[in-house]
Amino acid sequence: MLENGDLILRYLERLGVEYVFGVPGGSIEPFYDALARSERRGGIRTITARHESGAAFMAEGYARETGKIGVCCSTAGPGATNLLTGVASAYADGIPILVITAQTGLDKFGQGSLQETSCTGIHTVEMFAKCTRYNTLVSHPAQLETKLLQAVSHAVSNQPGPAHLAIPLDVMRHRIPDNVKDQALNAFLNHEVAPNQASLQALLDDLECTDKVTLVLGEGATGANDILVALAESRNWLLVTTPRGKGLVDSFHPLYRGVFGFAGHNSATDALKVENADRVVAIGTALDEVSTCGWDPTTILSDRLIHISSNPSHLSRSTMARLVVLGSPKLVFGAIADKLIGDATGESRQPATSDAPLPENTRFDEPEVCLERSGRIKAQALMNFMSTICPRDSRVLMDTGNSFLWGIHYWNVRRPKGMPAERNLFNIGLGFAAMGWAIGSSIGMAAANRDKPVVCFTGDGSYLMSGQELTIALQENLNVLMLVLNDASLGMVNHGQKLSGGERVATQLPSVDFAMMAKALGVESHTVQTMEQLIDLDIPEILSRPGPCLLDIIVDGDQVPPLGSRMKVLTGSIPNDN
Repeated sequence: MLENGDLILRYLERLGVEYVFGVPGGSIEPFYDALARSERRGGIRTITARHESGAAFMAEGYARETGKIGVCCSTAGPGATNLLTGVASAYADGIPILVITAQTGLDKFGQGSLQETSCTGIHTVEMFAKCTRYNTLVSHPAQLETKLLQAVSHAVSNQPGPAHLAIPLDVMRHRIPDNVKDQALNAFLNHEVAPNQASLQALLDDLECTDKVTLVLGEGATGANDILVALAESRNWLLVTTPRGKGLVDSFHPLYRGVFGFAGHNSATDALKVENADRVVAIGTALDEVSTCGWDPTTILSDRLIHISSNPSHLSRSTMARLVVLGSPKLVFGAIADKLIGDATGESRQPATSDAPLPENTRFDEPEVCLERSGRIKAQALMNFMSTICPRDSRVLMDTGNSFLWGIHYWNVRRPKGMPAERNLFNIGLGFAAMGWAIGSSIGMAAANRDKPVVCFTGDGSYLMSGQELTIALQENLNVLMLVLNDASLGMVNHGQKLSGGERVATQLPSVDFAMMAKALGVESHTVQTMEQLIDLDIPEILSRPGPCLLDIIVDGDQVPPLGSRMKVLTGSIPNDN
């Protein structure tokens, strides 16, 4: 006889899942029993996080790297509530994860069980309702298989995100016959959204007769980016990415003008102005604050906009657009690219293979600082140097705070030749912007692909929240390079207070030796106070071998990160006393 926990794992194996990230406990124990049985036969195994929010972040990193569904679990009570921030982060960024939380036994609901989270206790199912695509209590053993399939279906749909199953102890432990026949998983295969033919023709008619076009690649353009770059080259159209789409285009491509939006580049803004773009074609982006530079009406959000996405929630925000196309960007442009490229009359523009220190066509706020080597380490120079020295196929994550501001603006993506279009090497958790997101996600990403190096930039504030997850990278022998930007402050908040004229309060952190902390954990570490010390480290060698390493980077906290668009939104909310 099998138990329902074994049934769950059997379905997850068919989806190619390799790990479940979580923290064990009493009410989830039957699921961990099933995981132990699975591991003994070489199937799915568990990776034990240090905190449940870290487990959710790891599941997200795993999903980002593999394209499969990530899975995390927790026991009842605080185990479930600890997952919430990580689940909300995956929801905000549209990452498919399956979230399994335990409940005490059904017959004990309302009896004041230890860690009770039923509808008569601390109602966790209700808590998950607003940060999941599917959310349910499995109240009877016969429901589990159907609800599991429904959960996975919602998680990997064209509106992807987390799906939550709350499973009582006795339901998880319920026995089922060994020879029970699994249901079909056809609903989870080949579910790309096909565009309407009339919409395709309208798009083709519009673009065929337009010379000045700027393509804006959001995260949903993944998989279509090679087609889009080829199309831009054939017609001399400009290329821009949103912050989440950064990484889909090589930063040194001659048609690329940088990131538009949060921490973006003025060259990208110029590429979207009416004098440079008769049409702005936004692909796979939600048109939220961070991808529209605080809803700037002079760039993307105008009647020049053509908006294409497979996610209908994205398109609900493009009410001003001249044309909206619901469909997979890969299918949309695959259908019309040959015609547009065949009709092209412009000079072809091939990708650059330059070893130049900075892209020529992207306008940085402080380009001269990117090359500075003297004095305290400038984050601008750190990002530029590391993007040059790290292997081109490194997976890079930028944590919430100054890290993702500096990274969006100053990290230069050099996409290797032959890199699959589905691969985005630059990762940020910008939707919910949870501190410590990158720490857990980098571990999930490294576990998913142990052959590739993972580079995680985080701040001292984030590391003090979640740095203990580094012990998992050690335990799993994962190739993770953790760089802690140490300025003894909550840097993004600190600079935000300065720029907004707010009170200077609550941002100072104690001076911490993060290298010593890492050594205490058994992790290789180095304190880096100058660019010369960083250059002397053999970064490629560190990234060529398994096992984690931490660099405690003492950065110049006086350097102001590119906060412009964010400050415009924040200060615009301040009432005018006049």
